[in-house]
Amino acid sequence: MKRLLFSFALIIIFGTSVQGQSIETGIEFYEEGNYERALRIFQNSDAPTANLFAGKSYFALNNFIKAKHYLNLVDSTSGDVFAEAKYTKALAEFQLKNFAASLDLLHELKQDSKSPSVSRAAFSFYRDVVNYLTLDQRFTAFRSSNYDEVRLDLVEAGVGVLELESAKALFNAYKKSTVSDTADYASIETLLSDSAAYWQRYNPNRYTKAPSGLAYNIGVALPEFNIETSEFEIPQHLYFGIQLAVEKFNSENSDVKSFITYKNTEAKASKAANIANELVWNHDVDVIIGPLFSEVAKGMSAYAENYEIPMLTPLANSDSLNLDLNYTYQLNPTFAVQGKKMARYAIQTLGYDTLAVIAERGSLGEPSALAFLDEARVLGGEVVRYYVEDLESDGYDISKYMTNFDPEVDTVFNYGIDAVYAPFTGNIAETLISSLLTNLEAIDIDMTVLGSEEWETVDLQNRNLPDTEIYYTKTFERDPGNTDIEDFESEFRIRFNMDP
Repeated sequence: MKRLLFSFALIIIFGTSVQGQSIETGIEFYEEGNYERALRIFQNSDAPTANLFAGKSYFALNNFIKAKHYLNLVDSTSGDVFAEAKYTKALAEFQLKNFAASLDLLHELKQDSKSPSVSRAAFSFYRDVVNYLTLDQRFTAFRSSNYDEVRLDLVEAGVGVLELESAKALFNAYKKSTVSDTADYASIETLLSDSAAYWQRYNPNRYTKAPSGLAYNIGVALPEFNIETSEFEIPQHLYFGIQLAVEKFNSENSDVKSFITYKNTEAKASKAANIANELVWNHDVDVIIGPLFSEVAKGMSAYAENYEIPMLTPLANSDSLNLDLNYTYQLNPTFAVQGKKMARYAIQTLGYDTLAVIAERGSLGEPSALAFLDEARVLGGEVVRYYVEDLESDGYDISKYMTNFDPEVDTVFNYGIDAVYAPFTGNIAETLISSLLTNLEAIDIDMTVLGSEEWETVDLQNRNLPDTEIYYTKTFERDPGNTDIEDFESEFRIRFNMDP
């Protein structure tokens, strides 16, 4: 939004008096993005232009409440300055989610022929806003607006965007609230009465487009580590990647911008509340990227939910992190998700229906095993052997469980197991993997192994398992044919003089 007002400002300023010389200096600071320095000049003057640009400077600093204070000081006798102040106030109301107040101001401005440039901008932004609002935002704006015309526009813009019953309810509310001739909305009434015609127009998968000129504030919550530690590069490279993406986005888009606000979470869950509140209340963030660790992310996820701010966790993979939460998104798949995906692959892709599971109780593989079991049952598969046991107490000797996989031993049931899912994790994974393969050799059976990422480096060349196949999950995998990744890596090296 900061760029939208520029052309108006230049028109207004060049007609100022001698007093305006200092104001023009402030405007130069404003145009350079030095808003704090500009404010020191504007706040020393009572001139309408000074109040306008004080409001615009606070708007650029995301201090929308203070922006409104200075914009309200511009009186209606100030001509174009007043019109621009009113327009900027409408933008501030939008940012504060006071949509009715924003629409009412824009409605007044778009009919103001005295300031055609402001009027055109108001018309464009007004149209964007009425098309953008969600059902609940539309409902609140409808109830709060002072103009029948605004309410009708909210109804019309909702047709084809809202599902039929919601659109009907909104239209009926409008009819009850107005005393105008019903002929004004006859076409809407006709469409809403024809459900077949309405459903042809309605697209439930369509996302409304945000108004042009918005500035998105991205909160980045990552820890800082000492440069000598092995963990130092992880958050540093994540931040550099975010920074590079933001710079590219801003260079490719003239009518929308994004900005970063960084907060150091350290590795302390106790800082989660302070950081979440600070980012929302004082930096007006639209989204949070981070935290890095599951413990800190758990603390922040509750605030993301309360404030309805999406939070994207790049590495946190706790299975309990986003349970029943609508605003926490884990980019690193949880262990439960990996188990679920592996069950789908085994049944739907490999065509298996008789399966076994073995995992260490209390390990990260346990939720994988449980999710595998549940998903296999849902898909019609049968897990005939399910061992999630305290393998440590047996010295990680799993032979007593593997014996039951041998059809010569299992003469009663003779299940004919297609594959065993073994999500071994942690430092003991290598020992358990070796034990499982040794047992498969001992019972002389080529059984497909489904595993965790720890199975990636297993080499069967020296094993007497000629027909055994291994499939494993990975949290991240590069698409070798994706040129976007190659371009990003190249830009990263040029920008930061290091490999990502």
